[in-house]
Amino acid sequence: MNNIIFITRYYGEMLGGTVCSQRNRKSLEQIFDNLFEYKIIDKKRGRLLLSRAEQLCFGYMGGIDCIDIQRVKHIILNKNCNYAFIDSSLLGSFAKILRQVSPKIKIICFFHNCEYMYINSIYKGIKRSLYSKWAFKCERQACKYADTLIALNERDSQLITNLYQRKPELCIPISIEDKTTRLYGQNGDKYILFVGSYFQPNIVGIQWFMKEVLPAISVKLKIVGRNMNLLQVPAGVKEKVEIISNAEDLSPYYQNAQLVVMPIFTGGGMKVKTAEALMYGKTIIGTKEAFEGYKLNAPIFYLCQTNEEFIKTISSLYEKTSSFNKSSRELFLSEYSFEATLALFRKIK
Repeated sequence: MNNIIFITRYYGEMLGGTVCSQRNRKSLEQIFDNLFEYKIIDKKRGRLLLSRAEQLCFGYMGGIDCIDIQRVKHIILNKNCNYAFIDSSLLGSFAKILRQVSPKIKIICFFHNCEYMYINSIYKGIKRSLYSKWAFKCERQACKYADTLIALNERDSQLITNLYQRKPELCIPISIEDKTTRLYGQNGDKYILFVGSYFQPNIVGIQWFMKEVLPAISVKLKIVGRNMNLLQVPAGVKEKVEIISNAEDLSPYYQNAQLVVMPIFTGGGMKVKTAEALMYGKTIIGTKEAFEGYKLNAPIFYLCQTNEEFIKTISSLYEKTSSFNKSSRELFLSEYSFEATLALFRKIK
């Protein structure tokens, strides 16, 4: 029997990391005889203080504490787990711990980002100093004690190699289950679409777009995402912008969009919403960061970094491009669907 423990810190709202984590778990369920999931949950009251103290003392990240460690050990020993999948390099401390518990267990660590570099890009001051130090320690332990490292893309793989002198054995890109029931839109309302939650890289990117690009193009913009009602829209473009916050179903917004725009300038890993746009057969205009890890096939992706490039590209494509791009849909099915990446997961056994 091949039994695996799946240790994750992602749970709750369906953000990018959670989507990827659930993909990982479902893929492993297809491959192994039994999967035992352990979630690192939010700590409360006295246990929160314990967790913070252990973070300061031992450099643990991801919310790990001694209770989590003991429970994971119990599962491994009592369920005869011969594989362990650590679903974040921030949980890399588990690689060393599990190696001591069970020397023969095969340990796999999945890097959602190169967390050390990501933390340095988004934090400042004492937070950056402490978090980056702890992230470096966790990722270094993952690289030292895990049997297999998995990165999302070649950029992250190279960063990991440069930092820790070990190249990940596999790159498995983001993928999602095909949930489309209809690909073509049904109304005549033409617009460009931005999808993303009220999250700093999304806020910075779309506010830049509304200020620097939208005034110069004669199109309407729909912004769809969790808590996006908090977004400040510049006065000069308010009539061009519609915000749909906390939509239960993104399908109709994707289906009826003429183009999808992704002005994202910071981040790590791969963007789930890029795979979503491919799933719906969309032509995508975005930055290098939005396309990181994707095969930039034409005529699917249009790379823009400046306001002039966005203005020129949107103006040239908006009227003459179909709202359904067959090449985009085909790329999704061949590279970024759940079925497409399942074969890569089978290589870890």
